[in-house]
Amino acid sequence: MIAPEIISEADFNKLKSEKSCLTFTDAFAPQLKELFYIDDHQFIGMPKPEAYATADFAKYIEEKKEDFNYIYYPWLDTVVKTVKKDDYLKLKTNRNQDLITAEEQNKLRNYKIGVFGMSVGSNIAFVITQAGISNKITIADFDELDTTNLNRILAGLHQVGINKTTIAARHIYEDNPYAEVTALDKGIDTPTLEKLLIDKEIDCIIEEIDDVGMKIETRKLAMKYKVPVIMITDNGDGVVLHIERYDLGYDKIFEKDEAYWQERVQGEMTKELAGDIIINDIVGGIQQVNPKMVASVGRVMKKELVSWSQLGSSAILGGVVANWAVKEIVCGENKTFFVREYINMPKF
Repeated sequence: MIAPEIISEADFNKLKSEKSCLTFTDAFAPQLKELFYIDDHQFIGMPKPEAYATADFAKYIEEKKEDFNYIYYPWLDTVVKTVKKDDYLKLKTNRNQDLITAEEQNKLRNYKIGVFGMSVGSNIAFVITQAGISNKITIADFDELDTTNLNRILAGLHQVGINKTTIAARHIYEDNPYAEVTALDKGIDTPTLEKLLIDKEIDCIIEEIDDVGMKIETRKLAMKYKVPVIMITDNGDGVVLHIERYDLGYDKIFEKDEAYWQERVQGEMTKELAGDIIINDIVGGIQQVNPKMVASVGRVMKKELVSWSQLGSSAILGGVVANWAVKEIVCGENKTFFVREYINMPKF
């Protein structure tokens, strides 16, 4: 099962009787203490033991005592008692203020994002939702977790063999049980993506797909339905950020006309052609690629390496950069049609 369940107290008691290994966590009691300070500012600065001894606190607890849910996580055999959705989101985003205003947070929360490709994409999806962005998110990947993925995907050895979207969705739900995650475990294709766009299920695409042809098809549809596309490409210890503002009328794909791509991707997509497209058309030339990555691509072609080199640190950096890009699109004033930005670690 991918999503947690909100269960009744009777269901909770039944689970306790049936499952000797069931874990229970009462997050509700400490959450009410946090909410008390957030909801009643006159107590900010007062030592907590003194504030909790006041009649105001006793009254607050009495008023809120039924405002909880039991959340059952089947894959963890765990039940958590927690505040309800609005209070949870209030707690979850409280420390974002005033770096993100209440108005901005509301816009970001309701902004629906699709993240396709759960290698770098799994980090992006989690960082975004952890920040209270995209409470309704669509994620897609057909692949299962391999042990070699564990250097860059936030998962564990016990999850090897599980579909990557399932792992990513569970990670999001463990952070926010009230999230709405659509997990496409067969990956994304043109008809599926077009239906999502027609149904207005996605406001922004974060594209992390390996298949070059689908990269181009994604942008054709984004152009048609006027949805921005963000892409992060790992580059050694750094990343390359692409933003294409199809929502503003941008009408190219990686700065090239559609006709160019029609000719470029027709026929068989060999490893050599895919590498050439990624390095020259997308990243912007071999001089922009980390030299060690260039060397690893050569070793892949010689069958000395299974795949090109990737680091977990750059995958996490990709999540941070994509999070910033989403905030700029939703809350910023920059109207640049196309961005290709190289984010590299400083040398010292």
